[in-house]
Amino acid sequence: MEKTLTFGKLAVGDKFIGLPIPGDDKGHGGLKGVHLIFIKTEEAEAAFDLKVNSVQVSTGILSHMPDNMSVIHVR
Repeated sequence: MEKTLTFGKLAVGDKFIGLPIPGDDKGHGGLKGVHLIFIKTEEAEAAFDLKVNSVQVSTGILSHMPDNMSVIHVR
């Protein structure tokens, strides 16, 4: 059985597409929705005590991704 790749296993600088996590029925649009490409960054302090650890490629918007989120590695 093949295991899925998670955000926590990516290296800093890797590009990825985040997939919905169980219970996430808003924001991602499900598996058929539009998915954006992000780059994993080094963690930095951000608002609301969340550590910023990714940036969206086309907009530059900073985000926090959980280590257990399934991802597709983009090369």
